Amino acid sequence: MIQDITFDNRKISRGQLREDIVLNCRFLRCDFDHADLSELQFIHCVFYDEQQQAGCSFQRANIKDACFRHCDLTMADFRNTEALGCEIQECKGQGADFRGASFMNMLTSRSFFCSASLTQNNFSYANFQNVILEKCQLTGNRWNEANILGANFSGSDMSESEFGHIEWPSANFTHCDLTHSDLGDLNLRKVNLDGVKIDSWQQTQLLEKLGIIVVNA
Repeated sequence: MIQDITFDNRKISRGQLREDIVLNCRFLRCDFDHADLSELQFIHCVFYDEQQQAGCSFQRANIKDACFRHCDLTMADFRNTEALGCEIQECKGQGADFRGASFMNMLTSRSFFCSASLTQNNFSYANFQNVILEKCQLTGNRWNEANILGANFSGSDMSESEFGHIEWPSANFTHCDLTHSDLGDLNLRKVNLDGVKIDSWQQTQLLEKLGIIVVNA
């Protein structure tokens, strides 16, 4: 286990993180680009320099089956990472950039499956443009003002989440579980909700926005 170490403005490679568990470490403006971080566990780690207001870069890193738990990933750059099976749980991810991140395993040129567990995180202002997260575990996240243009969440469990000021029509939410979620300004007229699960109280709120009053018999 690597524990209680601060890395400041460093280029980080797998050789510097030989242990499987990294606990209570601080990575300030560090460069993880192209690093193999597969199967590593980062627990209670900080990847954000609050004074400089700068996050760490993970561009094109391998984070397959890696786990980030209770970490500060504010403004982290995960662009073009290999992220199949990645777990991000109970983390601060405000402003994080996931464009080009791949959570897919390609079976053939036309078939694939996704695997990821991103739960109980704050993804406000994060960038998930064109990211594919089909049939993944995405419960309990805050998506306030996140960029989801072209994202595909079809079939994912997104229950107990908070959706504030997002462009609902710009992403695919078909067959998602949205129960127990704050759906913000979701407009039934503009969003394809085929196969989506919602609660009865959510149904009432959505219909009221259309001017329909639901009366319990």
